[in-house]
Order: sequence, then structure tokens, then C-alpha cells
Amino acid sequence: MSSTATASAPAPTTARGGPRLRGLAWLVWRQHRAAFRTGIVLTVLCAAWFAYRRWAMLDFLRGAGWPEVPYADYMDGFVPYMSRLMESATTLGVFVPALVGVFVGAPLFAHDLEHGTGKLVLSQTVGRGRWVATKLGMPLLLAAVCTALLSAVYGWWLAPVAEADSTLYWETGAAAGPVPVALTLFTLTAGAAIGMVLRRTLLSMVVTFGLATAVQYAWSSFWTDLGDPVSVTSRAGVDAFPDIPAAANQLEQWYLTGSGERIGWGSCAEATEKATDACLAEKDVVGWAVDYLPASELTPVLWTGSAILFALTAAVAAFVVLWGRKRLF
Repeated sequence: MSSTATASAPAPTTARGGPRLRGLAWLVWRQHRAAFRTGIVLTVLCAAWFAYRRWAMLDFLRGAGWPEVPYADYMDGFVPYMSRLMESATTLGVFVPALVGVFVGAPLFAHDLEHGTGKLVLSQTVGRGRWVATKLGMPLLLAAVCTALLSAVYGWWLAPVAEADSTLYWETGAAAGPVPVALTLFTLTAGAAIGMVLRRTLLSMVVTFGLATAVQYAWSSFWTDLGDPVSVTSRAGVDAFPDIPAAANQLEQWYLTGSGERIGWGSCAEATEKATDACLAEKDVVGWAVDYLPASELTPVLWTGSAILFALTAAVAAFVVLWGRKRLF
């Protein structure tokens, strides 16, 4: 008696040093394991560095008498710690989204389309929609977890001094919220879409870098416009500037005339003090008008901006899936 044995190779259950996965998810991990592992390792190292810097900062602050001593009394000695907070905020808010978009998002589909490996995968009874969703979904999940962790640890580092200074609260506070996650997911998804359309890895990386730069510029230029500003005036002369809260973000300031009109504060920038005083008297300047965002506006601003970015990410992701199902090959 003869028997015919049909054997099918079992789907791998684990990649060495990687998570336990099966089927298409395992394949995507294997394809991009170098980038995934690098991202995980860098996230752990950065989080550890943030934790170390927090310990060093608190050691300095306690030695300076914090929290009983006001910020102005230890401000000069705090400059190195503030510098590192600012540098880390720039890394989280600018470099991480751009790097993820360029080196993970752009090659995600472009590499397979350029070298034909995508056709090989799809020939193994794998649907286009499933392949596209898995290819995009795994990097998005990993990027969301890593950037959320970094943002949370950074916020923990910043928390003791967040409201001591306006620059600290607004410029670095943005890196402690949802914005880094939203920017990273958007640039990754946009990079994937660009790679899917252009089908050339290097070209897609260059275009994605340009897009990431434009998005960063737009965000840095307009994000405070999402807030609800407060106006305050003073009529005690130009030497009496209105008081605003320490952690408030001053948006603009004007000279205030006796009639209530606002004029540019540089309109009386004369060569001499006498000429300046004559100009102020001629224009009937009686004080100042200032627009600022109170500290309570930071969280709504960040979540509003993030919601816009998340919506754009969802729209681009939908485009990627639809394009992948109908026009991939």
C-alpha cells in the first residue's frame, strides 16, 4: 500500500530575538527587523537617559533649595539642565518624526515595489489588502508605543520645573504630550504613501524628508493659533508693563494709545531717548496691550493639534490601503 503524504511547512512561530509571530506578521517582522530592533533599543536607551537626567536635575535643585527657593534664584545654575531639556524636546518633536518617516515609512513599500519582492509575497495566497494593512500596521503600532513611552518619560523628567518658566512650559511641554506621537505616525504613514506611489526607495526618502520638514515648519509656526488667547492692557505708561502669569505664552504686544488703539511697539524706535519720548507723546501712547495664552491652554492646544494630525494620518492610511488594493501592481 502506498500513501501520499502532504507536508506543509509550519509557519514560523518566532524570529530569533524577536516576538512570537506567525504568518504574514512574522514575515513583516523579518523584513524590517533591523529597523524595528534599532527603534526599540534606541527607545530604551533614550528613556534611560531621560531618567538619569531627571535624577541629576533633582540633585541640583535640592542643593539649590528647591522647591522653597524661587526659580529666579537658581536660574543661572539651571542653564545646563534647561539646555538638555530643550535639546531633548527638539529630538522628540523634530528629529524622531523625520527619521521614522524617512527610514521606516518611505522604504516600507517602495523597496518591495522597486525590487519585485511584493509580487512574490502576493503569489502566496496573501491578499493585497491584508498585506498592505499588515505592512503598515506593524510599524505604526511600534512607532506609537515607542514615541508614547519617550514622551511620557520626558514629561516625567520635565514635571518638577515645568511651570517655573514660560519657555520650559511651552517649548518643551509640547514634547511631553501627544504631539510627538501624532507627528511620528503622520510622517511614517505619509512616507509609506509616497513610497507606494513613487516606487523608488531613494526618491521616496528624499520626498518624505521634504514633507517632514514642511510639516515641522507649519506646526512650529501655527500651533499656538489653536489656543484661545487672553488680552490684558495697562494705562500707566510704557514703563509699567502688564503682569502676565509666569507660565503664560506671550503672543504679541503693542503700544496702547489713549483712544484704545493698538500700534506696533517698534513704531517709536528712535535714535535717542528724547526722540522716543516725543514720538510716544505725539502718538498719545499711554501703556501696553498684550495677548497671551494662559498655562491652562497648553493641553487643549496640544490635543487639538494632535487630533488634526491623527485625522490626517487616518486619511493617508486609508489612501494607502485603497491604492494598495487596486493599483499596487
